[in-house]
Amino acid sequence: MQLGPGPHRSRDIAARTTMAEGEVRRRLLQLCKAEVCYRPRFGHWQLRPTTAVPTDKPGIVQASTTPLLDSTLLLEGIRSRAQQAVPLHTHVPVTGERLCIAAAGAHDMRLRRELSFAPGAVDRLRRAPLDSDAPGLVMLANLAGHDTPLREDLRQIRSTFVALTESPLPGWILVSVPVRRLPGAPVIPGAEPRVVAAVSILAPDHAQGDPLVAYGRLMRNAVEAAIQTSVAINHPRFAAAQAA
Repeated sequence: MQLGPGPHRSRDIAARTTMAEGEVRRRLLQLCKAEVCYRPRFGHWQLRPTTAVPTDKPGIVQASTTPLLDSTLLLEGIRSRAQQAVPLHTHVPVTGERLCIAAAGAHDMRLRRELSFAPGAVDRLRRAPLDSDAPGLVMLANLAGHDTPLREDLRQIRSTFVALTESPLPGWILVSVPVRRLPGAPVIPGAEPRVVAAVSILAPDHAQGDPLVAYGRLMRNAVEAAIQTSVAINHPRFAAAQAA
């Protein structure tokens, strides 16, 4: 049942649901934060008019057969702490592109609304050259051998293990860190781990504080903890030798 257009009091909205008034107010505050509704006057709530209807799926994730294993838990964990969308990109050596294979928070109402007005950004968030923005740059910087000369920006990224750039979505930034092994992925004993992916936080560029420091530290710690605590499955070639 609906109350119809116009501002309504939270207790009137709660009366039409099975939730307590406090829970209704909490959810209304979340909608306000996502700019879906606003408060025209104290104690009253009203939906914002929209000129476009966001799609159910923003489409920033490219279909992939890459096994995610425990990576979903990693992305959701970062999402719950940062309260921002968290995409996971891998790289395609043949084409020199970065590819989004998973994301947490991609269905956030505010992000969906922004993407509905910038369809070109959806494609660029899904797939783009490695040197386009933070997720590709942080992989590019760490894919090069230690003896390979790097330009200054890549050298700085490799030394700090974090990159920050504008995102393809106007008014938003990408802060990215490298991932040397997806949590739970097979491990080849004795092999030197190489960068296989990049975890990023996609946030409005007016985020409080220094996002390079705060988001970078959050993601580095989360990635390290996820890899250390996840189940590492040995490569089948070595599993038989260990069992013998």
